[in-house]
Amino acid sequence: MRRKYPGRPYRTATVGNTLTEYGIIGFIVLGLSWLALSNMGDFVSTLFKNMLGQKPSPTAQVAAPPSSVSPPTDTEGPLTSDVQVTLGNGTTLDLSSYPLDFTESVVTSGANGTTNLLANTLKSLSQQLLEKGEINQDQFNTLIALANQGHRMAKIQKVIETMALNSTSSNKYYNSVFNFDGQTYTVDEISMMIGFDYDDPSSISDPLTDPNGGAEVIEYQMLFQQAVNSGALNDPTLNQVIRTLSSQIISLSALTEHASYNIAIIGDPPDSIRENITSNLNNKNAAGICGAGNGVDNGVQCASGG
Repeated sequence: MRRKYPGRPYRTATVGNTLTEYGIIGFIVLGLSWLALSNMGDFVSTLFKNMLGQKPSPTAQVAAPPSSVSPPTDTEGPLTSDVQVTLGNGTTLDLSSYPLDFTESVVTSGANGTTNLLANTLKSLSQQLLEKGEINQDQFNTLIALANQGHRMAKIQKVIETMALNSTSSNKYYNSVFNFDGQTYTVDEISMMIGFDYDDPSSISDPLTDPNGGAEVIEYQMLFQQAVNSGALNDPTLNQVIRTLSSQIISLSALTEHASYNIAIIGDPPDSIRENITSNLNNKNAAGICGAGNGVDNGVQCASGG
């Protein structure tokens, strides 16, 4: 794998990235304002299905940090959903810890806090599946390992954000020593653990299968495939929900890595790290909803007409 972080070609600082840069991530990492829409039922089911270009099944229904620096101060936590997913056999699962709006969640809790919410949702789903007899203990253990890997990636996101918010310049950030799990890392080493080796993230083919991810991404991909192979995700609706959660966990990590790259190499202000991420999330609301075929984002008509 080549090094994405060569030297330091210092260019004019720009906060955030273009929509085209995150074209492939856009249909996965969404500002999920769709939960605020009045007609939620079939729409949420359709959105989950269309995130990966699949039509909803007729049975798939949805009803309503380093010790030397200070961690970022988070405001009140983000709002979460009360959505329930209904499997093909009628079993209902609660997604109560799923963030209502990714942009608001990143602003208030950081990418790491949002990733932790997604991992907690995955843990809650796993517990419900076990209690309702939908999976066995081995399958449960595999899903919990997957969720824990999401939490581990969130910890790395936290280390990156903490260092950024405590750096007075991009040059200081670039030359910082990052501490994680008892080891020290350079900016490129720790960032690439949770990112992809692409200058342009739109090159990511599928977060769950693209072979150019860092070590922690690869570990998550392997655990997800183990869950698939175990038969735990045989229900089409469940497969879609957990696939979506997993894609969002990896994609938030990729957004964090690229924000780190923008600070270290491009020269963006270090304290813009959350803005760097949310500027892309803000562009995903309409794109995601138009892609689902509804053509409306909080009452705003999509350019494509849906």
